[in-house]
Amino acid sequence: MPLSSEQAILFTEAATFPSKCSPPSGPLFAHFSAAWKKTSVQSDSVNGCLTVMRASSPPRSKEEAHIDALKEGHRLPGNPDYLDWVVEHPSALDSFEEIVDALKGRQLALFLDYDGTLSPIVEDPARAFMSTEMRSAVKSVAKLYPTSIITGRSREKVYEFVQLPELYYAGSHGMDIMGPAKGSHGVTVSGTLTKNQEGEDVVFFQPASRFLTTMREVFDILERQMSFIEGARVEDNKFCLSVHFRQVREQDWQFLAQEVQSVLKRYPELSITHGRKVLEIRPSIKWDKGKAVEYLLEALGLGDSRDVLPVYIGDDRTDEDAFEILNNKFNGYGILVSNVPKATGATYSLRDTSEVQQFLKRLVQIEKIEKNYHKL
Repeated sequence: MPLSSEQAILFTEAATFPSKCSPPSGPLFAHFSAAWKKTSVQSDSVNGCLTVMRASSPPRSKEEAHIDALKEGHRLPGNPDYLDWVVEHPSALDSFEEIVDALKGRQLALFLDYDGTLSPIVEDPARAFMSTEMRSAVKSVAKLYPTSIITGRSREKVYEFVQLPELYYAGSHGMDIMGPAKGSHGVTVSGTLTKNQEGEDVVFFQPASRFLTTMREVFDILERQMSFIEGARVEDNKFCLSVHFRQVREQDWQFLAQEVQSVLKRYPELSITHGRKVLEIRPSIKWDKGKAVEYLLEALGLGDSRDVLPVYIGDDRTDEDAFEILNNKFNGYGILVSNVPKATGATYSLRDTSEVQQFLKRLVQIEKIEKNYHKL
């Protein structure tokens, strides 16, 4: 059943937790155990935050080589670590029949990250455009199955990239959710009813809405502070502020960390997490991409794990919360987009965005095959 108003309120319950910087990930840090996911470096120390920034940022020459490998789609067959890893997290394309078998008698619900999943990772986040072919693949699969995009970007920003009103969008790591009141698949969604710019009925849910004024205030301060650091930029993702240091000289990282810390000391209700060369400032509430998946499934009336097969495709450490909720509660599948070994809770893997596109096209083919079978 869809969420009642009382159940929806329960999702907004929040509790503060210490500010933190998240652990590094990637092939250069395979020796860090999966316990990294459950621990963190306390960022009340600038040195602690700086250590994490450096740990996840290999020397430039190595990083460029790694990016080139990703762009060329190399599976790195000579890497024994990767070969061992892909045995544990096999290709979702090679294992597609297993996924189809698991889908029998169940409703598929699809969740997608954006950056690194539907669009390649780029130096300038403002230019992370998805291809026309990818948009077509997403549009086709959304006609058949409830499809959501859950991203760290603002909901408005990712919608500008995707431009598909039939999808559900969860921006700011799931803290800003909006979608059609009734999707093309016929499911009615619970939430606060409103109209979008086109005058269509939509529903929205914002568990961190009370922090909006604070986030805008902190964004203005950080933008001024970062203007003194060459290459630094602050991205306003509504309920999440992203301080990008990808183009900042390493000798300036300590100063950047000090500036961010000095601002946040005045805002104990906010915390820091860590992504790919980015520090992210968020409200200190118990909400993440996993909670967003859970909310959307309940709101869509798909909360009964026996009747739904949720599939989440993502490439980032923040997607691990979604993988975990699928493993522990919904008996679903997480698919990590990576061609290098990473500690992950995902069941399957895909190498890059091109394989994501292939996977989406195969999901559409399932429906076509079933329709043709019933016509016989």
